[in-house]
Amino acid sequence: MKSVKILAPLLLAAGSGLLCSCISNPFGGNKISEEKRKISGSAWLADQSNAKGILVWMAGFNISTFTDENGGFEINLPPKESQGSAGAISGVFNLYFFVANYLLDSAQVVVQNGAFLYSRGDVNKNGKLNAPRTLQRFLRLSTVLLPPSVSPSFTSRIGVNAILEATIDSATVIFPRSVGDLLGAAFFKRTGSDEVFIFEAVPGANTRDVALIARTPNSRLLAFTLSLLPLPAGRYEVIPYILLRHQPLPSGLLASLGANVEALHSDYLKLPFRREGGQFEVQP
Repeated sequence: MKSVKILAPLLLAAGSGLLCSCISNPFGGNKISEEKRKISGSAWLADQSNAKGILVWMAGFNISTFTDENGGFEINLPPKESQGSAGAISGVFNLYFFVANYLLDSAQVVVQNGAFLYSRGDVNKNGKLNAPRTLQRFLRLSTVLLPPSVSPSFTSRIGVNAILEATIDSATVIFPRSVGDLLGAAFFKRTGSDEVFIFEAVPGANTRDVALIARTPNSRLLAFTLSLLPLPAGRYEVIPYILLRHQPLPSGLLASLGANVEALHSDYLKLPFRREGGQFEVQP
């Protein structure tokens, strides 16, 4: 299980806008032990996609983790002395479950004197969520490479076709650096390594296109050549550069993933997203 990251000073209760130190013990005199700084649970995707890698983020404390292969997770509160200048925190907080192209889900957890209060909110007496969280997908993204495999000497243009389709109603999609209704940029992540190559259709373009994607598939194209993007031999996942504005997100959630998570930067690949296709090969 990936360890929980402490990402920022612990100042705000989820959605309240009030300093946590202002929340006095509203739950009576129940004695809380240090052992109750952990809760666990699970989150699934309704379309039965792989449940690994769903972001679980606790607002206010700004701590997070990701689900494992079975959708399971644990969240651990930091020690009391690390919870802020006023010491141990009490309050009601939201636990969010996030994948960029799925509807956000949440659960409520209660913290008293720096520890979780079991049998309160959506947590049972054993420190587990009462029920798994299930996320519904609102946008499908499929990517097709034409041709999907080339030799290093291939000189013709290679096409990247990003096909977007809303699965619930409609979805607002931003295409940064787009020119002429085309896809503005794409990432090429080399399989089995941390290497990421970025291709821009028009380098440095300060443009963007905003589109309302409906249930009818919408295609965005990008073309490149190996002379413009000299990829080493290997297999790649090609990831179109798009941003979603379908639903309001709590302040701090995206920032918890990295400062450049929405920029044309390798940090963009930290954004949890379910994509299909996008396989490309430069032959040895």
